[in-house]
Amino acid sequence: MPKELVGHHLLRVRIRRSIFEKLQETAREEAERTGDHVTVSDLVRAACYNYLLIHDAVQRLENSPPEIGDEILVITSPML
Repeated sequence: MPKELVGHHLLRVRIRRSIFEKLQETAREEAERTGDHVTVSDLVRAACYNYLLIHDAVQRLENSPPEIGDEILVITSPML
């Protein structure tokens, strides 16, 4: 029987080969730079988490009332 992934969910996605190869290259560079074992999965996990942080921050900004005299930045499409 396989070991349970406690607190995790396995996600399987299709990704373009060129993007995957760039992720592999970046993981190798990060491993050399940090001395830690860095995988493509580590990069994808970090990217998903960072996207959610940005998404939440944008939501808070869009839903907070502006103060008099504040400049307003309107984000029409988030960068991916």
